[in-house]
Amino acid sequence: MSRRRCHPALLGLAVLLLGGAPAPAVAQRVAPPPEQDRARDAVRDGRLLPLSQVLSAIAARAPGDHLDTRFGETVDGRPVYLVTWRTQDNRVVVFVVDARTGRILDQRGD
Repeated sequence: MSRRRCHPALLGLAVLLLGGAPAPAVAQRVAPPPEQDRARDAVRDGRLLPLSQVLSAIAARAPGDHLDTRFGETVDGRPVYLVTWRTQDNRVVVFVVDARTGRILDQRGD
């Protein structure tokens, strides 16, 4: 049985074509959600507390790990952070925090 050899120029061309261009997923930038832009602008303008300050307050109240945060509004239009948190005893809790004052408005979870 004979082995076929690839011409070196063809091999080099294949390497350039397959490995030289970035993958489409890497080349595209994904825009942040609009609520993230609004929250960032409001923090920069001093209208909302930075998330780091809110997370510190939650950690003091319920030591654990920050899992996720969403920015939203209550029914009456109050801006809130919805912070998903894992406590030290592995319970997952969602804190609803007033984004202006840092006051915890509600707590839901295990």
